[in-house]
Parts: sequence; C-alpha cells; structure tokens
Amino acid sequence: MMCLSRRALRYVVVTAVLLLGSSPVLAQASTLAAKDDAKSAVDKQAVTKVLRTEQTVLTNTWAPYINSPGEEIGQAAQVLELIFRYSDVQATWQYVPYELAFYEVSEGQQLLSYPYFKTVERAEKVLYSDPIFTVASQVFYNRQYLNQQQAKDALDKRQRIGRVAGYSYGASLDKIITKATIYNSEKRALTALFNGEIDLLPMTQSVMNQLLESDYKERKQLIRPIEDLTDNSNMYLVAAKNAKGRLVIDRVNKALARLKSAGLSSLQNEPFETPVSIDIAKLVTSEGYPSILGQSLESGSNVEYFTLPLGTQVIVLSWSENMLRPASNDRLYHHMMDLSKVLVLNGPHVGKELFVRNMHIELQ
Repeated sequence: MMCLSRRALRYVVVTAVLLLGSSPVLAQASTLAAKDDAKSAVDKQAVTKVLRTEQTVLTNTWAPYINSPGEEIGQAAQVLELIFRYSDVQATWQYVPYELAFYEVSEGQQLLSYPYFKTVERAEKVLYSDPIFTVASQVFYNRQYLNQQQAKDALDKRQRIGRVAGYSYGASLDKIITKATIYNSEKRALTALFNGEIDLLPMTQSVMNQLLESDYKERKQLIRPIEDLTDNSNMYLVAAKNAKGRLVIDRVNKALARLKSAGLSSLQNEPFETPVSIDIAKLVTSEGYPSILGQSLESGSNVEYFTLPLGTQVIVLSWSENMLRPASNDRLYHHMMDLSKVLVLNGPHVGKELFVRNMHIELQ
C-alpha cells in the first residue's frame, strides 16, 4: 500500500481544488445557484412587501357591520382596520356583491374579502383567518300574514322562504334554508317579505334591526323572528390560496391574538339595538276644554299650572295607568280625564316635565 507524505497529500488536494475551480461546468452551476438564490430573495421580498402596502379588501354594504361608501365604515370594518394596524397592512375598501367578491378571491384574481361565514364548501376554495367577530341570525316573518305558529309550520314545510344570493346564515340555519327564492340584496328580500311574496326570511339580527330602523320605520312592528331559533356564528376575513394570502392570514391571526390578549374592548362587537320607541304628540283642545293646562305634579297641594299653546310638541314619558290596562266596560270618559306625563319640546315651557290630560294628547 502506497503511503503519501503529508506534504505530497497537501499538494494533491490543492491541485484538485484548483482544477475543479477552473471547470466551466462548476462555474456555470455556481452561477445558476447564485441566480436562484437572488430570485428567491426577490420573491420573498415581493411577498413580504404585501404587508407594508395598501391592500384592496372586497366588501359590500352590510350595515351596521359594513356601511355604505361615504359613510362611517361600520363596526366590522373598524375591527379589521384595527387588526391591520398591527399587521402592517392598510385596507382600501372596494364594494362589489359578496358573491362576486368570493369568486374573485377563490380564483386568485383578488387577495382579500370580508366578512364571511365559514362553510365547508368555502373553506376548500379560500383561506380563512381566525374568528374576528360573532353575529346572531334568525328567521323572520311578517305578522300581517302569519302568526308565530303559522311561521313555524311554514319553516317545517320549507315553504316560501327567501334568501340573498351568495349569503350564508350560519351552519344551523343553512341546513334548514335549503330551498329558497334568491334575491340580490337584503332590501329587495325584505320588500318581498313585506309584499307577501315570501313567508320567511333569514337575516342577521343587527342587519334586520338596522334596515327596519333606517328604511322601514313605520313597518318595523310587522316583522318578528321565529322564537327559539337563533344561530350564533363567527365571521372571518378570507384570502386567496397563494403565498401572499397565507402570509396575510398569518400576520392577521398573530395581530388578532395579540390584541385579544391585551383585552381591548374595541374588538368586542355589539349587536345593533334599536332605541325604544317613543310617543311623539302634539297638544290639542277638546270639546268643552278650549285651553290646555299642564301641571307640575299629578296631585297634591303644591301643584303649579301652566298654559300650553295649541300645537305644542311633546314626548309622552309615561301614560296614565288607566290608558295602559283594559277596562271592564265601555264607559271610558274618565280615562281621557286622567293625567299622563309629558316632556315639552317647544314653546314657552320647553324642557319642562308636566302632567297633561289624555284628551289633549294627539299622537303624531
């Protein structure tokens, strides 16, 4: 066996390194590797850059969560912008129908859309963030046409139900609402419920309350939910199934966890509650009582009396007891002589709380 001295061995190693280093093949491979490394670095920078720039978020009006363009952005939009603030993302809102928005994100044509219920079918096509807020949904009916039991019967038979195109109403209601007439907006679907075209309409509670209060105030007492049937579901940001989408979702989830761990109350969404209805009235004269008197107390020795001009506007703060409860006979004259408490809205006694006889109160 031939043995080489340490000096000879060093000579062989050095010679081999020099020969390989001058090889065109090795040089070409080294150049290609360098280019791949550079391209990988550029791609990584491009993906990361998405989090430091404005990103279009597809959405649509869904008050009070997402308000119309030009209005205050809405409860859900405010929450997402807060999360984005800690994700190095700035949202630019673009309004399109939710059905189209989901399609464009699922096809990778757009990166983000918000907000969405989570379904098995959707989860196969897009990426979901962690839950961002929660909503309650119910099935509503019009008591001009149905009572509570008739509404339940219609639901059991899956009869004459409406829904909005591309919408989910939570897992439990989606299982029930399998056959329905499709409308392109909540407003159009609610109009169909008012007109008797459909008997039942699922909708998120806060969205229904907002619509009734803003657009159908005079009819809001007609709409009632089916009792003991409520779906409570989370809402999410969805992203395209690609590298940018995964990076955004990862950052959003981390920011969401950080903010929740800090206990920020601004992340807690609240349902849209309509104010309690008030009775607005004007004061009128009555036969045999040409002047309208208000008094400071319902009874007692220290009562002060005020003359109120015809047409004075008031809010009824509390009705007299006899106005609120049924009578055992039809001789109700004394009910009109009872005193109800009002808040004066105009005239010389504006701001005063006075007691006025019921016969002078004409509701507006």
